[in-house]
Amino acid sequence: MSSLHSQQEQKALMPEFSRSHEEVNALLGYLQEISDLAALGALADWDQNTALPEEAGDVRGAQLATLRGVLHERWTAPELGRLIARLEKVVEHEPFTDADRALVREARREHEKATRLPRSLVEEMARVEAASFEAWRRAREQNDFASFAPWLSRTVALQREVADRYGYRETRYDALLDLFEPDLTVRKLDALFAPVREVSLSLLKRIQESGRNIDASCLYGHFPVAQQDALCKRLLEALGYNFKRGGLAHSPHPFTTSFGSPVDVRLTIHPQENFIASAVMATIHEGGHALYEQGCAFTLLRTPLAGGASMGVHESQSRLWENYIGSSEPFWQGHFHLLRAAFPEHFATIDAATFSRALNKVEPSLIRIEADEVTYNLHIIIRYELERELINGELAVESLPRLWNARYRQYLGIEPESDTNGVLQDVHWTSGFGYFPSYTLGNLYAAQIYYTLRQTFADFDERLAGGDTSFILDWLRQHMYIYGMIYLPEDLIQRVTGEVPDARYFARYLNEKFGRIYELTN
Repeated sequence: MSSLHSQQEQKALMPEFSRSHEEVNALLGYLQEISDLAALGALADWDQNTALPEEAGDVRGAQLATLRGVLHERWTAPELGRLIARLEKVVEHEPFTDADRALVREARREHEKATRLPRSLVEEMARVEAASFEAWRRAREQNDFASFAPWLSRTVALQREVADRYGYRETRYDALLDLFEPDLTVRKLDALFAPVREVSLSLLKRIQESGRNIDASCLYGHFPVAQQDALCKRLLEALGYNFKRGGLAHSPHPFTTSFGSPVDVRLTIHPQENFIASAVMATIHEGGHALYEQGCAFTLLRTPLAGGASMGVHESQSRLWENYIGSSEPFWQGHFHLLRAAFPEHFATIDAATFSRALNKVEPSLIRIEADEVTYNLHIIIRYELERELINGELAVESLPRLWNARYRQYLGIEPESDTNGVLQDVHWTSGFGYFPSYTLGNLYAAQIYYTLRQTFADFDERLAGGDTSFILDWLRQHMYIYGMIYLPEDLIQRVTGEVPDARYFARYLNEKFGRIYELTN
């Protein structure tokens, strides 16, 4: 297919709004202003994570509180509610588009949630989040959970109030889950997590009983940060990340953010000088998030639909690129030259097969973002159980370190030697709760998408081994990324894979991959 033909086909697939309709256009204008303000808030958050002076935390909290107060006013405006109500009656019919219907749906969802929270609460949450982040960063550096505990207690109290104001059918935690994955509940989540827990624990036991060990020493050495940064940039470029619409920085915890998808999508990493896998795999993980955002249709720019369908769907892309693709031997056969070019002495006698096997070493560990695929979801389940109990009032903040350590003994047979490597390792609880389950949902979605890709491309491994990932990115852009948030998660996964979400693909993937790596018998 010619390049021109491909561009024309892509343009024809672009989702469109009915801009000629007066009230659709009015809603677009209203929501574009909100999106612009939200983007400035994201920019302030990015700065706080990457460059904020040590003593500027309080003023940043005040600035964010003001901005979120203004956003709250915009979302709760009565005229917005009336406009949404009028449009709901007409967009369900032709000639309105799926983009029109999704715009109204998301506007309704955000308007209703905002109207249930007073502006004073929204501003207080922003101030506490900014202060909590600074307290967490200091506490993590000093291994001092006690100094962070009062801020965490305040966040828990605020999140309980938010959940109560939103309302829920069964548990308070359900209201927070819904913020990240529409219609998700503890009841649904427990049903999905049960087989994940089972396959993770049983496969871990089989691997440990096999007595086979993988040498991962090639991942350790001396890797100057400047050279790691250069390597990570080259990796991102190889994956298809566009630096003209993004950027790479450092932060205490890697993350990806957007100030206007698809034209400004940035990511961070946290390199370790003695461990190359930390920065490399975080780059591919966060790069997966960024590719998703950069692949969104330009027609959705400056609207609430410009982004991922949900946090679970978003995580499906970071996990797909990091694990299903980026930790595979074929991928490193095609990209190992980048490692050798960055660190020629270290990798002179190491090959792609040895490196990829090292990346897939299964061993219970303390750090979630460095966990292998077999044990990773156990880290998520521990966090899910603890934050659900926190929000539902079943445990106190002060008991978290003890219970955290106990769950690690129970699930992984290890215990943190410090709170820095334990309860303080993640930044997420400085802002709220309900996000962690998205990681495991992402693994489930990713497995299903992965098998769809392999079925679509019979030469999948051969292309990867040749250094080509463009065929994957092009397919994902066309079938998934371009639609942003137009379709709800279950609908989108069904459109992409032909089936509703099904956990059996994840169990199949784990057993096949690690059964092969560790030469396990059935």
